[in-house]
Amino acid sequence: MKSFVIAAAAAGLTLAIPGPISAQTANSSWTPTVDLKVCNNSGRNATVAVSYVEVGAGRFINRGWYDVYNGSCIDLVSTDNANFYMYADATDGSNRSWSGNHSLCVQYPGPYTFWSDGSDTCPRGYETRNFVPMHADKPGDYTWTLDP
Repeated sequence: MKSFVIAAAAAGLTLAIPGPISAQTANSSWTPTVDLKVCNNSGRNATVAVSYVEVGAGRFINRGWYDVYNGSCIDLVSTDNANFYMYADATDGSNRSWSGNHSLCVQYPGPYTFWSDGSDTCPRGYETRNFVPMHADKPGDYTWTLDP
């Protein structure tokens, strides 16, 4: 966990953990979008999942898996909510993951897109993973960097 915090700080991430209510509502001063991106500097290929609530929707949209090859960056999604969640798995069989403490459902092998209430009780055929809660302090690009 210590290396994640250091890597997160180096990447300029804000690790404020949004609670259930803030994940589903926008700050009243927030209007522009955030463009979520992932860069992979881990030395291995990875696949990424993202979950977020569109402002006013009242439920999570869950999307995965986005392949992010070592040394590359990709655009994931744009959202009008400053709070979102991401999770990543290495695809080299090492069992390496980039995870947090917010349980959400994913579907393997993917790709997948589904709506949910954000609970950690998954329907049949889905699995729970611990996503990293994230918050963008300003509109525009928000990049999550996967480090070793």
